[in-house]
Amino acid sequence: MNAPTHPSIIHAKVDPWLVGGLSILVLMSFIVISSKVPQELILGNFLILTVLINGTHFMASYFLLYSSRDYIKRYRAASVYVPLGLLLLGAAGLWMAAPPRSDPGIVHALIVIAALYLALHYTGQAWGMMASYAYLHGIRFSKTERTTLRACLRVMAVWQMVWALTTSPSYIPASFLPWAEPCVRAINVAGALSFLVGLLTLLALRRRLHVPLPTSLVLPFGSLYVWYLFLFLYPQSLFWVQIFHATQYLSFPLRIEANRSAYKGGPLLSSSQARHLLTYSLTLCAMSLFVFVGIDKILNYPSGGFETYTLVLVSLINIHHYFIDGCVWHIRSPEVRADLFAHLTTTRSGE
Repeated sequence: MNAPTHPSIIHAKVDPWLVGGLSILVLMSFIVISSKVPQELILGNFLILTVLINGTHFMASYFLLYSSRDYIKRYRAASVYVPLGLLLLGAAGLWMAAPPRSDPGIVHALIVIAALYLALHYTGQAWGMMASYAYLHGIRFSKTERTTLRACLRVMAVWQMVWALTTSPSYIPASFLPWAEPCVRAINVAGALSFLVGLLTLLALRRRLHVPLPTSLVLPFGSLYVWYLFLFLYPQSLFWVQIFHATQYLSFPLRIEANRSAYKGGPLLSSSQARHLLTYSLTLCAMSLFVFVGIDKILNYPSGGFETYTLVLVSLINIHHYFIDGCVWHIRSPEVRADLFAHLTTTRSGE
């Protein structure tokens, strides 16, 4: 069977909204109407969205890794060694932070590591999305185009790192503070220039190919800059960026689960597959609810320990999630392509 005319992950008309279109629309709307809406809408953290979207995307990466014996063996560091090390580090952090020691050093270190790693995670995902849709549409970046676009994204990774450090000064050494303002000014200029360079590179790619670029390839790049513009204007609004990052991510493990289900014997989009995906989605939501709400309710540490435990738990989950994604999401991997793009053919015989 020939590849479809409009290759997609979920659907050709849905993908552009998931990979960036929706986030650009919502965040730019927030910016335009910010003076006319309650600030709680822009700065608020909505638990239901955390459970249904952000927490679910964490659980999707765990499900992807641990539901496959082959993945567990292939990515032994992500499945065994790193989580064990993180658990030991988290336990040490909680022990050191408890009275009479009351030393939050390890806890603060975990928070800073998670914040800095997040920058690499966001920009890495943006490139992964661009590479995925380039592959889907038969587009190959030249060495110069690839190097330039990835350099632009790395500049924005540094931008987010500086933003994270300067918006959480209590977690960084006091010796860094005098350098904060000059660093912010420099990286803001570099970020604006990187957007211009990236845009020109994409335009050059379009001219080289003599066809319009797929919107699903361009939007992950553009949406990342909108996210950072939003963080620049509203430094306490990371919640919304997390939600749209998770929305961007979820379509990929959902597609892999759909492909795995379809090739268990039933036809694509069959009623049995629909039931399987519904069960899969509800399982992820239940896992998210337990991890991000249930555990806190069960333990309910007294005397401030509850907050410290939550910070450690969230940091450990974030760091492990970033590491998992850095291992399993490589489009150059034949196994990843086989799982992610299996829906584009009727059999796996040619993979």
